[in-house]
Amino acid sequence: MKISLFIFNPYSGIGGGDKTLYRFLNSVNFEKYNVTLITLSNIKKFSKNIKIIQLKSSSTFISFLEIKKIIVNDNSPKKIFFSMQYFVNVPALLFLRKINNLKIFIYEINHPNELDYSENIIQYFKKKILKLLIKKIYKKADIVASNCEELSKDLSILINKKVKTIYNPCFFKINFRKKRKIKFNKINILNIARFEHQKDHLTLLKAIKLSKIKDKIKLNLVGYGSKEKLIRNYIYKNNINCKIFKNNQKLSSFYKSNDLFVLTSLYEGLPTVMIEAASYCLPIISSKFKSGSREILGNNKFGHLFPVKDHKFLSLLLENFYENREIFYKKEKLCRKNLEKFSYNENLRKFNFFLDKLAY
Repeated sequence: MKISLFIFNPYSGIGGGDKTLYRFLNSVNFEKYNVTLITLSNIKKFSKNIKIIQLKSSSTFISFLEIKKIIVNDNSPKKIFFSMQYFVNVPALLFLRKINNLKIFIYEINHPNELDYSENIIQYFKKKILKLLIKKIYKKADIVASNCEELSKDLSILINKKVKTIYNPCFFKINFRKKRKIKFNKINILNIARFEHQKDHLTLLKAIKLSKIKDKIKLNLVGYGSKEKLIRNYIYKNNINCKIFKNNQKLSSFYKSNDLFVLTSLYEGLPTVMIEAASYCLPIISSKFKSGSREILGNNKFGHLFPVKDHKFLSLLLENFYENREIFYKKEKLCRKNLEKFSYNENLRKFNFFLDKLAY
């Protein structure tokens, strides 16, 4: 009899975490596992081998009352539950860990310091409670994994349990070599990120506003989110040459048509877009967030890092790129040589290795 694998992804999107999840899902051995994807979103069926259950719950937390019933009523002798991110993993452990014959595999994609950033007092207390619960109950999971070494190390200390590392399966060898023109009068800068507080677009916009080469910069922002109006207003008021795109185009076209990739996040797990940008030979400037930027950029060996929220430092780096591009190109070549550890096939193999460990 097949093993039942339940995956809960409440809000499906098009970010790096969702890409990782769906790549993992499609790599599962369907002869061995019956796979059920549970969601609160309207998802089109993407594989005939995967059963999709859309719940009508008003929140992730409350939805676990129904998820528990679904799992308990399943007749398989062995069951595995998989989820990602703190706000899903914590209630999963609270509601499901005592179900007979169920193993729980949780995967984390953001550093715990995510929980130190709040936009209001309600969010502040919610995150404080969530961090306390992570510290108390994450160790109850059968397997805890994360998407980079720095995150695994820091999370291991927080929960007092070994955290496995499975990098995002996102690196493909791409036969693409962009011809560089060393002398040109414009810089096309690319940023791909949701328009949310975490991604801190204002630091990039402030850096461009301050820069001596502001009139040489064309900024391309790709994303969507609640801060879009704030971003558009800042661009308009400060006369920044910027175009905003929705994520409804192939990202490869953006990687191919820009000169520099800049990421300004306050925190991350392991940003897939940065690895993809490097795959397309883009030099990279990134904030020194926890976690992942230093692993991808070799602590400044393979790209340029600046302190989180430091728009003045970033402004200087933009000017440096305009004047000394060859330094950035040399680091970009080294960066691509460092990408093998993010291999698509190797990291999907690791996902399935740990899944199979729970099956026996």
